[in-house]
Amino acid sequence: MNKLKAGKPGAKVLKAIHIFCITLWIGGLLTWVPLTTTMPLKDLTATHITYLNLRSIAWNVIGWGGIGSFVTGLLNGLLTSWGLFKHTWIKTKLILTIAMILFGMFYTEQKMLSNIRLLDTGNPKVLETSLFLANHGAIQAVVPIQLIVFFVIVLISVFKPWMKSDI
Repeated sequence: MNKLKAGKPGAKVLKAIHIFCITLWIGGLLTWVPLTTTMPLKDLTATHITYLNLRSIAWNVIGWGGIGSFVTGLLNGLLTSWGLFKHTWIKTKLILTIAMILFGMFYTEQKMLSNIRLLDTGNPKVLETSLFLANHGAIQAVVPIQLIVFFVIVLISVFKPWMKSDI
């Protein structure tokens, strides 16, 4: 039985889509840096609007970029000669990508959504609550860490450490 594989043109298109999706994901996350670090947390309306913008970026840029890069990464592994489990560097990227998606969905996004729920109350005092400030501080701390992990993933892609010598 002949395995389904992408030809050279198909592999190049798949790679281009993969790079585009990664760019969306990283670019979306990069936009969070100035939004979270320059937010004065003094004006309820301005803070609420900024958090709604964070949510919009998360759901429409970061989310689709993450899903797209994961799916195209899987397809690259399955439909090209690289293979999904053939090289340690690919397995490492896969694990890091899954970890980034799960961390973004179940930690970072939940902190953001929790703060949006607090802001939705319309009470300016929420800006001073320990929960709001802890969530905001956590977001400010983890976004740069997530960007560092992305840089590590890119370095792995470029240098391909632990690669078998037969390719």
